[in-house]
Amino acid sequence: MVDPALHGQLRLVLNLLDTRVGSLLIGGRLARFGTLKATQRDEFLRRWVQHPVPMLRSGAAVFRKLLSFIAYSDADEPADALVRTRLSGIGYNPTPNVATANVTKITAFDPGPAERIAVDVLVIGSGAGGGSIARDLSAAGREVLVIEAGGLYTEETFPTKERDAYERLYLDSGFTATADAHIAILAGGTVGGGTTVNWMTAIPIPEPVREEWEGEHGVTGASGREFAGDLDAVLKEIGAKDSQNVPFKDEAIIRGAEKLGWSSERIQMNRAECSDCGTCPFGCKVGSKQSSLRLHLAQAAANGARVLPDCKAERLVFENGAATGAITTLGTRAGTPRTLEIVAKTVVVSGGALRTPVLLQRSGLTHPAIGKNLRLHPVSLVAGVFDEPVEMWRGTMQAAKSSRFIDPDEERNGYIIESAPGHPGLLALGIPWTARAEHERLMKLGRNIAPFLAIVKDDAGGTVTASRAGFAEINYRTTPRDERGLRHALRSMSRIAEAAGASEIIAAGSPPMSWRRSEGTEALEVYLRRLHRFDFAPNRGTVFSAHQMGTARMGSDARDHVCDPWGRVRSTARPRAGDANAGLIKNLYIADGSLFPTALGVNPMVTILAVAKRVSRAIIADTRA
Repeated sequence: MVDPALHGQLRLVLNLLDTRVGSLLIGGRLARFGTLKATQRDEFLRRWVQHPVPMLRSGAAVFRKLLSFIAYSDADEPADALVRTRLSGIGYNPTPNVATANVTKITAFDPGPAERIAVDVLVIGSGAGGGSIARDLSAAGREVLVIEAGGLYTEETFPTKERDAYERLYLDSGFTATADAHIAILAGGTVGGGTTVNWMTAIPIPEPVREEWEGEHGVTGASGREFAGDLDAVLKEIGAKDSQNVPFKDEAIIRGAEKLGWSSERIQMNRAECSDCGTCPFGCKVGSKQSSLRLHLAQAAANGARVLPDCKAERLVFENGAATGAITTLGTRAGTPRTLEIVAKTVVVSGGALRTPVLLQRSGLTHPAIGKNLRLHPVSLVAGVFDEPVEMWRGTMQAAKSSRFIDPDEERNGYIIESAPGHPGLLALGIPWTARAEHERLMKLGRNIAPFLAIVKDDAGGTVTASRAGFAEINYRTTPRDERGLRHALRSMSRIAEAAGASEIIAAGSPPMSWRRSEGTEALEVYLRRLHRFDFAPNRGTVFSAHQMGTARMGSDARDHVCDPWGRVRSTARPRAGDANAGLIKNLYIADGSLFPTALGVNPMVTILAVAKRVSRAIIADTRA
């Protein structure tokens, strides 16, 4: 599941910890880590997480996140007998939902012993883009096969505990990160992709971004009526409606924003009747979430489309300048891998912004923009500690937002503020670790923490490249303008938390910055001024990402856009002049967030679905004959 190169790095650090010289280098102690007493280990680890050498600090970040998550994430068979004792100590005792009787009607396709099969349309990836494409093309009479590297889970088989959910439903078991371990990245890795595990937040692309796409990138019609109609149709299809129940953490956003005179509103969500159980990240057992699994893929299956899980596309196949299918590995998760060739008249890649460019690179495509222009919507975090119980893991995941600062200014990028719900494992991974006692203190406060996040519309250009073993290597740096947006957001979220009545405010970083109400208003102003200097250097400021965009972006200029404005893939950055189809690979399309020319500044699901509609129409028009 994870790049072998990362295993090698892990072993290297473990071996260093087991030598006197290595321990001196890492933690300032000329003694093997295993021989140290508890207080000495605590001092050792405090030095390590603040190490002046970025590479060693990154190593500390990997261990900190991994082990903190394991220590507080429940599973059906926890390896650590103390996990449930810790969870009981913070008041975490959710009751699993009973699966709906109306289970999603999707079964895994069985190709039998065949080594080669043929279909009209091969869709690689089953998330928002892939599911929408499969539904539309199967409705148009095409024979569609959707393949997915992850497993197939439905309401009957969704896990009920946090660690099991990350292991089964998330990319890299939930431990996807940038190469320097600075930014933790959450992405779906199951049938339905991110729509299976997201928090159901349904926000269309802002009007200024649509204008930017058309005016600066030549995405024809992006600011016009047809695309606006696609967005409206998507919202109707997924049943988007305002959140009905507003839990404490979201009500704090509304209450704090109103006191400050800032805008706030309820979030639209793609849901039917909902029990507000708080287990959206584990898959929706009650069947409320209108995910691609339950909606688009189920409709595609009803049209005759087939879904093949545990099937990883290794490379695309081309003949005479046209895509003709893919070579895949079937059965890796089941422990019985074998090669399966899939021949197709049309190939649609919908692997997401982290996997789509890697597949294109492994397939020999050389357009210089493949894997470039990665956007991650970097997220900064603030924890407001309240006297009342919050229980962020219960109720609607995200019910409210403030768009007060969505428009950029001369100094910073724009952002929106939402709540950051999480179960204890994710909370333990996300909060700062500066010492054992302080981490335990914060975790014991977990029941009273209202977490806030800010989604920043970044303009940094990260890259995704295929590693030697074929995995995605993600390199990304925030720009000074991005970081000014992140710092501005920290101050705004802190002000909301204070206005809502928080007794303590913590800006997540290493080390964190904090303020307690007992310190008074003068200390609050000092704290807010200190946030102007918040350090977002690698593994200093805590940064997350749940949105990945832009690594095969669409646009009119062949030099820096991998795809044309309708998702057709280019083979070259210098096509022959005068030929509209010159440089395009016949029968090959992309339909996922990698098409986005820029970041959105809002949650991307609705926009991915709308863009997929554009691509579907292009495919149907191109292949009508």
